[in-house]
Amino acid sequence: MTALAESQRSRRPLLEVLAVELGVLLRPSIERSTIGLAFIASLLGAHLAVAQAPPTPEQPWAIPESAIRRAAALGDTGLSVPYKQYDLAALVDLAERENPNTREAWEVAREAAAGIGLAESAYLPQLSLQAIGGYQHTPLPMPRNLVPAGYFVSETREVIPALALKWLLFDFGRRDAQLQAARADSFVANVAFTGAHQKLIFDVSQAYFSLGAARGRLHAAQNALRTALTTQDAAVAKQNNGLATVVAVAQAQRQTAQARYTLAAAEGAERTARANLIAALGVPAATQIDVVDSAELPLPPAPADSVSKAVDQALAHRPDIIAALGKVDAAEAALKGERRSYYPVIELAGQAFQNIGSLSSDGSRSSNIDRPGQSIFLSFSVPLFDGGTRRNRISMADAKAREAQEQLAATRDSASQQVVRAYNGLLTSLAEYEAATVLSQAAHTAYEAALRSYRQGVGTYTDLATEENAVAQGDTQVEDSRANAHTAAAALALSMGAIDTAGVEP
Repeated sequence: MTALAESQRSRRPLLEVLAVELGVLLRPSIERSTIGLAFIASLLGAHLAVAQAPPTPEQPWAIPESAIRRAAALGDTGLSVPYKQYDLAALVDLAERENPNTREAWEVAREAAAGIGLAESAYLPQLSLQAIGGYQHTPLPMPRNLVPAGYFVSETREVIPALALKWLLFDFGRRDAQLQAARADSFVANVAFTGAHQKLIFDVSQAYFSLGAARGRLHAAQNALRTALTTQDAAVAKQNNGLATVVAVAQAQRQTAQARYTLAAAEGAERTARANLIAALGVPAATQIDVVDSAELPLPPAPADSVSKAVDQALAHRPDIIAALGKVDAAEAALKGERRSYYPVIELAGQAFQNIGSLSSDGSRSSNIDRPGQSIFLSFSVPLFDGGTRRNRISMADAKAREAQEQLAATRDSASQQVVRAYNGLLTSLAEYEAATVLSQAAHTAYEAALRSYRQGVGTYTDLATEENAVAQGDTQVEDSRANAHTAAAALALSMGAIDTAGVEP
């Protein structure tokens, strides 16, 4: 490694000396031709390229301060989010205005729309202003009986400005196919833009309900800590009365410590869920937003229609399926255009110019001209042989058309499966919430009874600790199942292509 680095360092002065020596040796040629200049420039350019690389492999390259300042400036977005309470609708509105994913999809749609204008421009004539001018010194041979020297010298000075016209008149539908493909591509981009908005709404909704679940688990952890402290106080009171052992008190203290640990983990999870929501919105990570608790929202209703009707609605409204149909149209139009390449092309070309110049021979008096001219041509061309280029292009376009058809079938099947999974997921989440609510209520009742029995000396600490754990588990399951139900409703709405800013329930 060291020897290689030394050889690289010693190479640079050698290249410099070599370049100087070659410059001295080639100076006469350089004065007569630009080839020498190009050679020396390429040699020095290669030397400079080597000099810009890191000098040794052992040490990291120092990043320039200018690059660091440019990167640091990326953090100054200038975005100011009003500090207020944000419910789900307000969060979705903020995300649609600030998230770069929707703006990127919008730019893609604009680019595709410009492609339509590009295809339409092929129907119009092309006008261009051209000009050519120069000087020519030309020795020409002549018979010696006419010119004793055997040659004469012609000097020409000429400038020809021109207005040129080129117009494709007929191409047997090739431009029509290109225009159809451009319109299909624009349609696909517009549908994808709608799909990007729906995906963003789902991502924000999912992050919002995940934050609600994290808050619910935090509240459950806080309640569990209060319950553990109550149990610990009861155990200490019984020990003070000589009715509880040291082991029971120690077990109660262990339960309290475990509850504090669970509370700390829940607080961290809540902060992480809030950061995930900020990331889904597409605003700076340090933005502070007061988010309305999703626990205040009513539980989403069960699906009103059957799963088969939900699948039918998805096939009719999902942006990815509609976009897949548009891709099929674009591929078929492209195939049609490639097939038209076997047909002739008829073009019109014309030019109006002004010839301004002079001509003299052997220093004689110049002959001047300043006259207009014009030309018009109708061309007909038909390709006869191109080595298989058109045939291969048609084969490629045909394969892409079949590929688009298969992608449409795969998208249709995937959409149907997603609807079925989301439909069943919503039903399962609602059933889990009902079961978790009953479980939580029963756990609280059992804990209160076990606590009274323990204080009265009838129950054991083991029974009390068991019911305490059941309370914490039941409260956590209620919060998780509530968030899962809302998220499942949003997933079903997204899978059916029915999610929008008005709500996420189908």
